[in-house]
Amino acid sequence: MSWNLFRWVWRLEAPLFIGIPPAGALNRCRLYVPARVLWGTVTAEISRARDGEKFPDYGKLGWEVALNCRFTYLYPAEKINGNYLAWLPEFEQPRGLTWRRQDGREKVTDREFRRRLLDARPGTAIEPETDSVSEATLRETECINPWWCNLSGHGGKHSHVFLLGYVFLRKNGFRRQIENIETLFVGGDTRYGLGKISRVGWRELSGDSTVFGKSAHLDKEDPEIQSNIVWGHALESSQDSSNISGTKELLGGWDQGIQWKGSLAWIPGSYSGDELTWSIDNYGYWIC
Repeated sequence: MSWNLFRWVWRLEAPLFIGIPPAGALNRCRLYVPARVLWGTVTAEISRARDGEKFPDYGKLGWEVALNCRFTYLYPAEKINGNYLAWLPEFEQPRGLTWRRQDGREKVTDREFRRRLLDARPGTAIEPETDSVSEATLRETECINPWWCNLSGHGGKHSHVFLLGYVFLRKNGFRRQIENIETLFVGGDTRYGLGKISRVGWRELSGDSTVFGKSAHLDKEDPEIQSNIVWGHALESSQDSSNISGTKELLGGWDQGIQWKGSLAWIPGSYSGDELTWSIDNYGYWIC
């Protein structure tokens, strides 16, 4: 089965919240958009466009999208001299998790990168009877800002935050439906204006089959990437865990109203001592 490879770039038009387990009163945010989140968002957008006034059949179309489209994670990117450069996670001894710009000219700690990218929005619950603050409900929510903070490469000026990733499409008629999507609402709290992104780049990579600089194979049943670093969640059961270094995370969630069993996975940025061949499954997880 053959695949076509595309690169797409999105510009943040509003703060973006992709939740992870909270820390006290702080709702923490991921610094990237997982492929599973993209799959759900794209499914919803195509369903509404296809079915018009009828109630969308999300389950059926969701399976079609998972079968015909594979997504990488979207990572923060900046535009320098007309080029979009992604910031990618990478574990490094002894510093732990770091973030490296794609051109290799800058690398910062996770703490520094979060300071450049995130802001916190305060919120609380309101008692409907009194229109006053409900006791013990004050909280803050981390969000990815639409603007970078204090990037040295821009002379201290604020610049747009972009999101960069890749799409694998089977060689069939599904391409037009993806190409027609120009705006998405991604992540949590979209009803409150969060998560709006606009597509600013969409290009087929016919002569350059690389994903974040790593070789990609497009002639297998599932698209494959050769890399010593994982830039998606890599399921622990899919490889020899003794050969991986990084951090593990327990994944869980709901699928069509049914809770699915949690799985341990290496988080993006974990690395192997050897170059491994990773396949991308229906929901964007990396499997070796």
